[in-house]
Amino acid sequence: MLDRAFGGLPAPVGDHARTAAGMQGFSDAPVWGGEELSRVLSSGIVAGEADGLLHPDAPVTRENLQTLLSRVYALEGTNRKDDFYETVNKTWLDSSDIPAGLSVNGPFYGLSLTVTEQVAKLISDIAAKPQTPGTPEAKIKALYDSVMDVEAREAAGVAPIQEYLDAIETAKTLSELIDVECRLQKELGLSTILGFGLTSDFEDSNRKVVAFSSFGASMTKDFYENGTQEQKDAYLTYLAKLLTLSGLSEQAAMERAKLVYAAEAKVAKASYDPQEYGDVDKINNIYKLSDIQRQFSKISLAKVYEASGLAPSDRILVTDPGAMRAAASYFNDAGLATLRALSRTAILMSVGGCLNQGFIEASVEFTKAYYGIDMTQTTEQIAAQQVQGLLADYLGRAYVEAHFSEKAKQDVEEMIHEFLEIYKTRIEALDWMSDATKQKAICKLDTMKIKVGYPDSWETYLDNADIKSPSEGGTFFSNVISIQASAKEKTLAEQNTPVDKTDWLMEPFTVNACYSATSNDITFPAAILQKPLYDVNASREENLGGIGYIIAHEITHAFDNNGAKFDENGNAANWWTEQDYAAFQQKCLQVANWYDGQEVCPGVSCSGVL
Repeated sequence: MLDRAFGGLPAPVGDHARTAAGMQGFSDAPVWGGEELSRVLSSGIVAGEADGLLHPDAPVTRENLQTLLSRVYALEGTNRKDDFYETVNKTWLDSSDIPAGLSVNGPFYGLSLTVTEQVAKLISDIAAKPQTPGTPEAKIKALYDSVMDVEAREAAGVAPIQEYLDAIETAKTLSELIDVECRLQKELGLSTILGFGLTSDFEDSNRKVVAFSSFGASMTKDFYENGTQEQKDAYLTYLAKLLTLSGLSEQAAMERAKLVYAAEAKVAKASYDPQEYGDVDKINNIYKLSDIQRQFSKISLAKVYEASGLAPSDRILVTDPGAMRAAASYFNDAGLATLRALSRTAILMSVGGCLNQGFIEASVEFTKAYYGIDMTQTTEQIAAQQVQGLLADYLGRAYVEAHFSEKAKQDVEEMIHEFLEIYKTRIEALDWMSDATKQKAICKLDTMKIKVGYPDSWETYLDNADIKSPSEGGTFFSNVISIQASAKEKTLAEQNTPVDKTDWLMEPFTVNACYSATSNDITFPAAILQKPLYDVNASREENLGGIGYIIAHEITHAFDNNGAKFDENGNAANWWTEQDYAAFQQKCLQVANWYDGQEVCPGVSCSGVL
């Protein structure tokens, strides 16, 4: 019917070819379907049912027909009234490909590749010539050279962490293992099975709060609950490979990998669902140290706290109590073997990439087996990527100087102010919101801080990092540990000082934007403010169609179901009247219900709550 109604269906190309369903055919496809059914299947619009079958004798419901029609409209992409997105983007979608090493493509991802090349060139230019000792450029060059020194890393193998691996292996009691954990925190800045740090205080955004965390799942909750056997096997193989590289036999490595997997799966099952981590009412759980100690009754949390270097505090945040309780169940004599496996694996995941190439290759193999993506990189690419991640503050300055203009900064700031005024007008016109709540909402817009391009001042903590080149005795591993020590020193200094809300959550070379509920600010780094999302020389209309929709999107986060729970100062507070908030929740539910089940491609639907 569909084939005849549309005069034949086109073969899928580009994006539609990648997301096509049913092209492999179905084991229960009827013979009487003949050539017409074959053509429809070849168009990629028939996903079948959840059991992988076609069920040709089942009645076609109105909903089934609407779904098929929507897929045809998307495939054709010829009428804006049928499918606006597919029609206006048809040329790009049909000609698009996914670059090697990526799982997706689009304006953000294409621009990300461009920025990666821009940053890599900055790094290679700096590394190619001598630099004045002690300068940011000298540290960039020293770190780059240490990553490039593959021969030395191969010769060293796991020697830089061997003493810690041995200490984990020889820990005969839970107390001894906790001693090793404390040593790891003090000497390497690593927490492998539990620890304390600092994060934003949801109740008073001008201060930091101590946060407790225990080991968790490395993969998503959905992976442990719904992953295929092939995916689980790929993950187990990856864990075992890491452990084998650390010196264990293949049999012992797989046994440890299974212990890690089982513990992670148990914690994942007890954890919040993904959308719940955005709900401050669920994640803002304040404990005293004694409260947490009761959960971990077989160990001394005071000892672990002391190892963190933090000043004493009677307020400790636990974002996911269920996950904490599940992890706590392993901190006893019966769980010692599992904890040793978790600790050893965590070290390898944290710093294995700083050691020999085998750890990098294991990660590449896992990504290829799990996602089907070959992430193989040259040593130069790996070195540039590592420098970009570890010395981001230094590179941010260099990036801005080379690729951003004051004119662009001023233009985007002006656009943001225009959007804020539009938001105010629309809030004032709402017929379901009271004047009292409108005033609070407008106050939030009036106090919203705008961050465009780059920060007003640059971080200096990296100046304290002792980064040495191979000729000076430095290694990739030693440089990483030095950088982590400087970062930890900075963190500890922030515990009892007012939060600096001029700090940025993103680097200037990040191709993204964000709204921070705890600072009530929006950030647009320099890197996102270039073609195709923004062009300082383009018309205002073109830029509104590009960066404009992103600006509006980020402002909206101040009033989404999570941002709406924070006030103009960035504190978790209820600024709504009871009636208004009830109406707001109902509208959120309507949005979630509308998106729930909407197809993004044949056979793949949205979850409304996400």
